Amino acid sequence: MSNSIEFINDEAVIGKWKNIGWTDGANGCSVERLNDKSGEFEDLYFLPNGENYWIFEGWTKGVLLIHYGGNEPVLTYRYDIQSFNDNDYLFLRLDDKTEVFVKIDNNCYEKTTLGNHDNIDMPFVNDDKVIGKWVSVGFGGREFAESFFPDQKCNDLYLQSIEFFAGGKLTQKYMDDVWHDKWAKGFVLNLHRTTAAAYSIREINGSDYLFMEWKMGNYIYGGMKPNYYVFARVK
Repeated sequence: MSNSIEFINDEAVIGKWKNIGWTDGANGCSVERLNDKSGEFEDLYFLPNGENYWIFEGWTKGVLLIHYGGNEPVLTYRYDIQSFNDNDYLFLRLDDKTEVFVKIDNNCYEKTTLGNHDNIDMPFVNDDKVIGKWVSVGFGGREFAESFFPDQKCNDLYLQSIEFFAGGKLTQKYMDDVWHDKWAKGFVLNLHRTTAAAYSIREINGSDYLFMEWKMGNYIYGGMKPNYYVFARVK
């Protein structure tokens, strides 16, 4: 068990839970008049034996551990389960609010097959317009991507650059790693995460910008819609 906490089993929590909203305070206990979903966690899985996945470092009875990566501390949050109208609800006690989930199933999910994955077995189709190196200049949700303008550029993004090579190979350079993946017209095929991230190219003020879906943990495990990276072509 992570964080030196002894594992105590809780059969009632194992399975998949779906977020239905949140309430103010860390001790809320109602499923009525909830605030809209916060976007932090759409889907939540409790794997057998307290096994960890994604940002969830593991669990023991009544406790869920969350780690956002890097040098961030492992956060310890209480949870409890209550039943109303033949449904089981999980109340996740965060620092200043309570996220509320309804139970979807009691399946014993496995880490290796967990989450939302795409078909990446696509035949290669060329796209001369995308070949070359692109550097990241922006990151945000769909609205950000749809309204992006060059004066919104920002630096020091986690995904720093992406380079498309003739024949379908590509590299993605991150702050701490380089990934070697594939592409086909309209898609970046992420071998590490088994996702097909759609991309498109838009000309703004005479320069080309590439918009790519960001399909990582939030999409795969959290059940969220993908955000977008924006790249400028390296001339």
